[in-house]
Order: sequence, then C-alpha cells, then structure tokens
Amino acid sequence: MSASPAAPVDRRRLIPRTDVVLADARLAGARARAGDDAVKNAIRAAQQQARRGEIGPDGVTDAALAALPASSTTMRAVINATGVVLHTDLGRASLSPAAIEAMATAAGYVDVEYDVTTGTRAPRGRGTLDALRAVVPAAGDVA
Repeated sequence: MSASPAAPVDRRRLIPRTDVVLADARLAGARARAGDDAVKNAIRAAQQQARRGEIGPDGVTDAALAALPASSTTMRAVINATGVVLHTDLGRASLSPAAIEAMATAAGYVDVEYDVTTGTRAPRGRGTLDALRAVVPAAGDVA
C-alpha cells in the first residue's frame, strides 16, 4: 500500500477565532479604552485581511491592535503659550488636582442622597451647601 499525499492545508483554517484573539493580554488595554465592540470589529477586519492573504494568520492580533486608536479621545494635550489663561481655542482652564480627584470619586458609586453614618436618606448636595455656608455666612439660610 502506498501512502497518499497529504492534502494541502487551507491557510484560512489557521486564522485564529475571535474569542482566541480577544483573550490575548495585549488587547486588554484596548478593550478597556475602546470597548469590546470596537475591538471585535478590529479583529474581524484583521481576520478578513488574513482571509484575503494580505497578512498571515499569525498577524491577526497585531493588525487588530494597529487598527485600534491609541487613545479614547481625538484630543491631545498642548502647551498654552498664548499668555491668555482662558483661551477659547484651547478649551477650558486646567483642573486642579483636587477637582480631578473629586471627578474620579464622583465617577463611581457615591453617597448622593444617603448618609452612611446614620443609614438614612440625606439631602442632595449637602457637602456643597456646607462648603458654601463656610465661606459665605449669609448662605446659612439656603436649604
């Protein structure tokens, strides 16, 4: 009996599945930044490139990564050398470290109308009102 020649392997079968590429640790940052839908679309586009023979099957993950934006915004930091503190073309005034910290805190779960000490409902904006009363005594009547 003679051995039959091996059938050629269809290179398209070597293209990694979407779930395999998604599991690649190099895509974790892109998934957090751009979201799963955008990453899946980039993977599918790279898989199509591999099917057309434009890239090898082992290049699918790299092509998907290259197609994704490096940042979640198209804006980039610039140096304001105009001498104008609030320049309309350069956006708003820079936030202080305290404001950035407050925004980061507010982006999560916070005690908007809940008093964690008593476990009861509390007035909305009470911290802001307390700060206002501290610097403007006449605001003491504001409820």
